[in-house]
This record gives sequence, C-alpha cells and structure tokens, in this order.
Amino acid sequence: MSNDQIMELKQRIALLEATLADLKWENEIWNRLFLEVNWGMAVVDVKSGKLLKVNKSYAEMHGYSPAELIGKSMYGLVCAPGRKNDLLEVGPRIYNDDRYDYNSVHVKKDGSHFPVRINNHEVKVKSRRFRIISTWDITDSELKQRELSQYRESLEELVKFRADELERINEQLRSEIRQKENAENELARANQEMFNILESIGDCFKAVNRDWVITYANQAMVKARETNGFDGNLVGADYWEVHKESNRRINEACLKVMNDGVPTRFETYAYTTGKWTEVSIYPTASGISIFLRNIEERRKMEKAIEDEHRRLYSLFNSFPGLIYLQEENHKIRYANHSFQAKFGSCIDKLCYEVIVGLPDPCHDCMSAVILKNLTPMWREMVSDSRIYEVYSQPFIDADGSRLVFKVLIDVTDRRNADRELARLERLNMVGEMAAGIAHEVRNPLTTVRGFLQLLQSKAETSAYHDYFQLMTDELDRANLILTDFLSLARDKSVAFEPINVSNIVRTLAPLLNSDAFNQDKTIVLELEEVPDLLGNGNELRQLILNLARNGLEATPAGTTLTISSSVQEKCIVLKVRDQGRGVDPEILDRLGTPFLTTKEGGTGLGLAICQSIAVRHKALINFDSQDTGTTVIVKFPINY
Repeated sequence: MSNDQIMELKQRIALLEATLADLKWENEIWNRLFLEVNWGMAVVDVKSGKLLKVNKSYAEMHGYSPAELIGKSMYGLVCAPGRKNDLLEVGPRIYNDDRYDYNSVHVKKDGSHFPVRINNHEVKVKSRRFRIISTWDITDSELKQRELSQYRESLEELVKFRADELERINEQLRSEIRQKENAENELARANQEMFNILESIGDCFKAVNRDWVITYANQAMVKARETNGFDGNLVGADYWEVHKESNRRINEACLKVMNDGVPTRFETYAYTTGKWTEVSIYPTASGISIFLRNIEERRKMEKAIEDEHRRLYSLFNSFPGLIYLQEENHKIRYANHSFQAKFGSCIDKLCYEVIVGLPDPCHDCMSAVILKNLTPMWREMVSDSRIYEVYSQPFIDADGSRLVFKVLIDVTDRRNADRELARLERLNMVGEMAAGIAHEVRNPLTTVRGFLQLLQSKAETSAYHDYFQLMTDELDRANLILTDFLSLARDKSVAFEPINVSNIVRTLAPLLNSDAFNQDKTIVLELEEVPDLLGNGNELRQLILNLARNGLEATPAGTTLTISSSVQEKCIVLKVRDQGRGVDPEILDRLGTPFLTTKEGGTGLGLAICQSIAVRHKALINFDSQDTGTTVIVKFPINY
C-alpha cells in the first residue's frame, strides 16, 4: 500500500472520527433534550408497537419507571382499552402526512385513566419505521376546558336569559306604550264626550283653577249670563272680577271649597241666572268645578206637594178615627192627632208597645199577610175597654218602602147604641104585645076571679077553699103581670114637672128601710143637694123602688145597700150599689131585656120598665158589676 493511500486512509479515518465525535456530541444533545423535556416522549417501533425508548416524564406520567416500559407494547400497556382504535386510525394519517396530532386516553400503572394530547412523527431508517410520540397530560387543561366550557355555557345562558329578559321588557314597554296610547286616546274621547255633555246639558257649569282663572264655561252658563245682562266671555277671566256682583253665599262657598277641598251643595237665588238655583261645588286637581241647576220648577212642585201634604195631614188630623202608618218592622212612621192624643208620642216606636203594651208583636197581627198579598183587610180589636174597627191597607211610600196604612174607628158608642136600639125594639115589641092582649085577657080574669070568690063563699065548697085561694092568688099574679105589660105599653105623654131626685129618695126611705129591716139588711143614703129636673114623680118613684128592691134581693143578710145622688159632668147621677155576688158577665150586657131574669119566680119586666121610664126622661142606665157587688148608675141630664 502506498503512502498516498495510507495518507488518504488516515485522512478518511480522521474525518470519520471527527464525524463520529460530532455525531456523539449531537446525539448527546438530542439525548439530553429527549430526557429532560417536561412532556413525555417515546420512540416506538411501528411494526411491533414496542417502546424502544421513553423519557422520565413519559414514564412518570404513566406511573412506571423507564426500565419497566422499554420493550413493552404500548398498545396493551398505556392505551386505554376503548381507545386502541385511535392508533389504528392514526397510522395511515401519519404515513400520508408525516405527522398527526390527536387526543386520546392512556392508562396508568394503577389502572386509572387520564386524557392526553399526542403528537406523532414517523421516521424511516433503513426500511425500518419508527414513531416518535410526544405526549402531554391534559387533565388540568381539560378540567379548565370543561370549566371554561361550563362558564361559556353559563355565560351563554345568562346572555340568552338577559336577552330574553330584555326582549320581554321591551315587549312589556311596547305593550305599556300601546296601553298608554290607548288610554290617552280613550281619555281624549272621554274628554270630548264630557265636553259634549257639558255643552248639551241645561245646567250651568264652569271650571276655575287655583289662580282663580276661569278655564271653562259651557254654553248654558254663557247664555244665562247674557240673558240676565252679564258678560258671557268668561274663559280666561278672573273669577272675582267677573263675579264681584254675584251672590255672596256662592262666592264664600267657592273660597271655602278651594281652601278645604270639601265639596258642598246648597240652594240659593243666583243673580247671574236670575233663578233659584241648586249650587254644587266640587274640588278638582286644578281648582274647583261649579254646577248651577235651575230648580224653579222643582220648587214649585215641592211647594205643591208640601201644600198637598198639608191638606192631607189636615184631613187626617180632622178625622175622628185613629190613623197611623206602620213600617214592616212594626215602627210607626206617622200618626194623626187623634192617635197621638189617645196613645201619646209614638213616632218611631213599635205599634204593639204603643197600642196594646206588649213586648212582642200581637199573635194575630195581619201586617205581614197584608204586605205579602197586597190586599186590604178589616178586623175588630179591643183596647182599653173600647171596641175599634181596624181597616188596614198596603201602601208603597215614595222612597219605595212598604207600609201599612191603618185606620182605627172607635165603634164602642155605636155598638152601645145598637144594643140600646135592639133593646128598645124589644121593648116596643113587648109594648105592642101588651097593648094587644092586656085588655082582652084582663076581663076574663076578672070574671073567673069573681066566680072563684062566689064559690069560696058557699058552705058546701068549704073543703076546696084552699084550692080556691091558690087559684085566686095565681089570678092576682097574672093580673100583676098584665099591669106591668100595660106599664111598658104606655106610650102616651105624661105630665112632667120640676122634681128633685134626692127628695124622692128621702120620701121612699121609710118604706125601703122597712123592707131592709125585715130582711136583716141596712140601707145607707148618701144624698147630695142636686138641682131639680123635669120628670114624672110616680114614674121616678117606681124606678127607684124597682132598683132598690132588686138591690135588696141581691144583697145577702147583714150587708148594706147604698143609694147616692150627686152632680157629675152636667148630669144628675143616681147610684144604687149592693154588696151581692155580682152579675154573670154573659148576661150583664143583656140586662133590661124583657123577660130576662135571674130570680126564681121573677117576670123579667122590672128592669125593662126602668129602662122605659129612663128613656122617657132622657136618662141613661149603666151597670158596673164586680165580685163585691153591682152598681146601677142612672144619669139624668140637667139641661133637659
């Protein structure tokens, strides 16, 4: 070998050694870079998948030491079971594009999974393919990414919510604007309608602001002022300047309402309208409103109604009956003078308390039935020993309340007069009977009595003397009844002369005392000095004897019969008072009826004769009977 060849060989060796040294140095640099980077790096044989080299970061990332990974297949060691297809999909893409980045999931030595970001770069050395894999643990970044995603989603939701809220608010604002526009339009229409109404009404109206400037006056106000010689140009004018000659009361009321804010209403004569006016003043937001209504016709009507009421009340008050108006709750709304004179002040009091003194409505009260059926009714009632006919009529008052119009007519005197008329008719009937039969019967009785006396005087009939005497007594009794009949029938005028009742009683006193003494009874005379009256002495003696003997018969032994005379209410009053047991109430009103008697063997004509005598003397007989006795009262008019 020549020297040149040797030299060339040495040069080539030197060059190779230099190149080898450079390669070692570069390899040392790349090895340090491979080992010291903070992300995981691994070299994998593409065909077998074995890990040929791994740095410390890659091994720690998966929980291994580098020695535990070298020579192991990364497909079964670090790749998650569900993510092995990632490697199969990555191969073709790396082959075509030289490198490829993707996200995947690796498995740690303890079996836990964690997300990774992988950068693949494939190199080929002498037909052998190697894959350089750079791996980053992206657990924190994914967490932050999820937080960022959640924050972004929350922000988007918030933005969407705010946007929806703004849209809703905008829609609400648009709706409120539309409502406001509608309200303004409606207010404008209402104002126009109000304006039209104020212009069309006949009442005068004007508005005044707080500066006392007239802001509006309707046509009725303008026309009324012009008709009465006042200026009709009111709008814009000062109220006090315009109304300095107006009604003082109206001006004072306007000032008071403006200051106090309280509406008022009254009636007065308005000079500006020339009529009686109802003035209504109302406070408003800007001042006051004044209404003037013509009430001339109403005042005339009210006066006519008041006059009619006065005439009606005058008619009711002059009516002798008791009139009152009763409400549904039994309160008395109106009563005429006669009613109030009888029962006292009664307005707004309960009728059953006023009339009958009861705490509750009468059990037979017909007011509810009358108001329900709206039909009038009639009935009788007794109050304070007086008999009333009650006429009830349903009535609707002007205010719509339902009332009962009642009229109570005192018919006590009429009933007494009816009874007296019936009694007189009976007396008249008895008198006619007496006149017809007394004379016809008396003659045969006289004949029979004469023959009885003749037979009684014969010796051969002495055995029958007792029978004859009995027959004679009965004939005398029959004759006495006929005498009473004739007394009732006596319709001829008798001679009247001045006579004193007390004196007649005094003259009869010995006879009456004798009768009383025989019956173990006492007669007491309480006689006052009374004026004379025109009468028949015999009839008055018969009257007093009948009444006194009836009293003695009713009085038990050992008691007293009192006869008194006095002057009361322009009458001479004769009283005969016994101490008997009284008269049965069922027959008390019938006393004086012919043939009515309570005595055994009585004819029932004694009191009938007394009544007949009293009628002829214009006197009135009354009876007052209690358990302690009966009093017969005879009233003779003095001015007879």
